[in-house]
Amino acid sequence: MEREGAERAVHHILSYGGGVNSVALMILLLREQRPLDGVVFADTGGEVPETYAYLDVTRAYLAQHGVPFTVVAKRGRTLYETAWERRVIPSTIWRWSTRDYKVLPILRHYRALGGHVNQYLAIAWDEIERMKSSRVDYVTNLYPLVDRRITRADCVALIQEAGLPIPPKSACFFCPFGTLDRWRWLYATHPDLYEKAMALEERSKHFPAQRLADQAFRERTDISLRTLAELFRDGTPLPVLPAIEQPPCGAECMT
Repeated sequence: MEREGAERAVHHILSYGGGVNSVALMILLLREQRPLDGVVFADTGGEVPETYAYLDVTRAYLAQHGVPFTVVAKRGRTLYETAWERRVIPSTIWRWSTRDYKVLPILRHYRALGGHVNQYLAIAWDEIERMKSSRVDYVTNLYPLVDRRITRADCVALIQEAGLPIPPKSACFFCPFGTLDRWRWLYATHPDLYEKAMALEERSKHFPAQRLADQAFRERTDISLRTLAELFRDGTPLPVLPAIEQPPCGAECMT
């Protein structure tokens, strides 16, 4: 029987999203010899191939420092399969995809560790509005990049100084927060994934009222991924869009 009042184990874990900020934070933690017992990545099954390839870079770098790298995932269907089955696209309002495929698998991993987890989250100084407290009592969120006023540009410099390649933007290929440039890149680089995203958008029971192109074209309800594909294919000039101040799908995505 555990002695009453005995201290629980404390783990220091980096919640890793695969993007610039989380790679830079990984480098910073190791360089400063901060406590780091592990790094965890929640796989939705819908990342682009470049992100999956970069996981090998991360895994090798951590292995050099003796830090374990764990990939977790929701049991059962991938995020895309679930959205397809439900005939919906991931919601920018309810964020169920982030909750079910990022947050909950990571929390399940933390519970399996036992004790308390100090979770490093890679929010940069210029994204300070994304900071939030943990919603569970066995996790404390830590923000070393904010503490040191490290910006996203600083994160790029940290990665370059460490001699690592700059990671691609980490996001599902059917992310509803996709920008025009992101959709153009996906169309040109991974036409098969663009087709899958377009098929999901059109299969949604809420289409065309809700589209994956909503964030890039808030004032143009006539533009869908199929419309964009036609414009990309024909080389038609696209309108210059204003910057959209919208947070990504959640801090745990860590882009």
